[in-house]
Amino acid sequence: MVKQLLGNPSIKRSYSQENRPWAIIRLLPNAQAIIVARFRNRQDADDHKRLSHRFIPNADFEIIFDLPNEKQEENQTRKLN
Repeated sequence: MVKQLLGNPSIKRSYSQENRPWAIIRLLPNAQAIIVARFRNRQDADDHKRLSHRFIPNADFEIIFDLPNEKQEENQTRKLN
């Protein structure tokens, strides 16, 4: 059901999905990156980044301010599934 909701562009996104501009990205080889999580405020993103470094110490994570784009999120969801 989640795949159906995220994959259907006719369904409007909720306020909580729209209001998460702070994102943590994981830097990958060949200048690629993947969004790991989104947050409403910078402090939550910093805390999650620190926790991620504890679990995956060799990975590179960065915090960015990125307003979500509907097409980008749809493509990102498809890549993860």
